[in-house]
Amino acid sequence: MFLKKSSEKASFLILKQIKDVEACLITFESFMKAATTEGTVTETLSALADGVAQAENTADQSLRRMIDSLLTESYLPSTKEDLIAISTSCDKVANKCESVAKSIVFRRFRFPAEYAEDVMQILKITREQFQILEESVRMLFEKLGTLIKDHAILDRIRSLESQVDVIEEKLYREIYATELDLAHQDQIALVLENICDLSDIIENIADTIQIMLITRKV
Repeated sequence: MFLKKSSEKASFLILKQIKDVEACLITFESFMKAATTEGTVTETLSALADGVAQAENTADQSLRRMIDSLLTESYLPSTKEDLIAISTSCDKVANKCESVAKSIVFRRFRFPAEYAEDVMQILKITREQFQILEESVRMLFEKLGTLIKDHAILDRIRSLESQVDVIEEKLYREIYATELDLAHQDQIALVLENICDLSDIIENIADTIQIMLITRKV
């Protein structure tokens, strides 16, 4: 078991938080679909952004419940650190979704429709990364020995991040090849960078988990 001297409560709470973060990511995907669709009115986009913010708040509450539980139950210090590292890192995904959505609404920004397909593909890959991450965290509790011996599941997360990098670079080339002024190009590129940060965060969590496995390998 990943958790020693613990009940099933910790595993339930962290997996619940991860599910809530995934829900925020899915809500953000719907927001970006609207943000890259021509004709989407500001009111619609604002309402969708509110949905992202609500999902982020739910994930925040789940994070706090998980951390609070560490105060009342007996866990090994290293386990507490590992749980907090995973949970707070996952929380960064929800935070990033909310910040990007709010920024787009406040600035009345619209991602050019010609890039919509690539942007949605990036988010599709990112959500797949997160689903694999959830599976790997579940294995920490249920199949730790298997995960220590073979962490190929973490390599799958990194492979998907590389796919995002390829699309991101392609879009940068296209953005800076347009006749738009540099300020407009930079604005589009910044939003793209923030969206792609989601994939980077998930990859970093996979790296964190691999370090945890190394410290437990005998």
